Amino acid sequence: MDKRITLIGDGADVVTVRAADAGDHVFEVTADWVNISGFTVTGATDDWTAGIHLYNADHCSVSENNVSNNRDGVHMGCYSNNNTLQNNTASDNSCRGIYLSSSSNNTLQNNNASNNDYGICLSHSSNNTLQDNTADSNDYGICIDDSSNNTLQSNTMSGNTYNFDVSSHSLSHYIQNIDANNTVDGKSIYYWVDQQDKQIPDDAGMVGVVNSTNITVKDLTLTNNTQGVLFVYTGNSRIENVTTSDNRDSIYLWYSNNNTLTSNTASNNSRGIYLWYSNNNMLSDNTANSNNYGGIFLVHSSSSTLTSNTASDNNLGICLYTSCNNSTLENNNALYNEFGILLDSSSSNNTLYHNNLINNAYDNAYDYSGTNTWDSGTDGNYWSDYNGTDPDGDGIGNDPYPIPGGESVDRFPLMHPWTGGTLLKGDLNRDGILTPADAAIALQIAAGGSTSCDPATLAAADVSGDDRVTSLDALMILQAATAARDV
Repeated sequence: MDKRITLIGDGADVVTVRAADAGDHVFEVTADWVNISGFTVTGATDDWTAGIHLYNADHCSVSENNVSNNRDGVHMGCYSNNNTLQNNTASDNSCRGIYLSSSSNNTLQNNNASNNDYGICLSHSSNNTLQDNTADSNDYGICIDDSSNNTLQSNTMSGNTYNFDVSSHSLSHYIQNIDANNTVDGKSIYYWVDQQDKQIPDDAGMVGVVNSTNITVKDLTLTNNTQGVLFVYTGNSRIENVTTSDNRDSIYLWYSNNNTLTSNTASNNSRGIYLWYSNNNMLSDNTANSNNYGGIFLVHSSSSTLTSNTASDNNLGICLYTSCNNSTLENNNALYNEFGILLDSSSSNNTLYHNNLINNAYDNAYDYSGTNTWDSGTDGNYWSDYNGTDPDGDGIGNDPYPIPGGESVDRFPLMHPWTGGTLLKGDLNRDGILTPADAAIALQIAAGGSTSCDPATLAAADVSGDDRVTSLDALMILQAATAARDV
């Protein structure tokens, strides 16, 4: 249609217009002020075809149509602006139900998109209004890709693999006007821009925070979105006790610094906790388990502290990838992953100690660079595949553990898993229990071996509390080991 025209069918349940050729559009609109309503439109199934295709067409109206079983249901492309899509059903299309590409200032209202790959998708399209639309049972419900300043009001997304997706490559593309009346599986979307000193309400189903500071995200359960929690250029904020599952990225920080992430759980996501160009963050007591591709995954993110996190049953447990430098990893557990802790060749000057690396399928750790430090100077990490010996029984192997991949070594590998920053009184071989072997170590220290002990071991050996290690301490440990008394 290359001229202004109005086509009105007797109703989508009455009139069906089928593509004469699966490789061509059913309706191709290249003129302004075209109106199409009241049809079922189907059969354009080859690549780059659509049931209704607007190409550089403005001020058109597409309403009351059923666009189904095409590649794209309705496609507005190549600078199609100021159009209205209203009361259409876009279902069972192999790619997108409704697709805007490089098109702006359009209004999409009261449309229903279901059983498509993408329900409603905006790509490089800005200043559009989406209101009262429903996207259900798609792979992606509503997707905004490299598009800015769009307004979303009272849209409903449910039963999609990923209900809501904001995928962008610049700060401006993350600037959207999205109100809390938009819902994912019955919960509100909170998408805040330029906010400070606030806490996300507890009815959130997806959280996006852009260019903000001192925001708290706490005590939420977030599922089935591209990101459960999204921080963009957001700092000095906190994410705490958030449970996420079945998202693409559980918690995603993008150019966001000086944040604290603590006691969060991420399971069955593509990536669990994901930091991109985000520095000086604190991650503690988080759990990333069960089939995440990366449990905790840092890219171009440096000077952070990871402590007491657990990554299990993932492809990559904890990964520092591409210029992740000067971070500390302490007291983390990486177990039953394919790779426990992985550092790529450009990630250097990181310090790792008191971590437990247990039964990871390919390697407990892999360090391509060889410029990272795998011990504190007195203690290293626990390796389930370590075969060294501990002749003096101090809980630290005498043989270094070479890290696969490069030249790094753990000089002080632990003989037993690290159980915390403070040793149990009397547990001198650090196996978590008191045995006669601990008493023997205490006696050795009392006889003059204290100069080779670190302060934590000396403190643990002084069970009598007299600020020295004597045979009395050894006796008390032996008595406790035989259940004669408690320490």
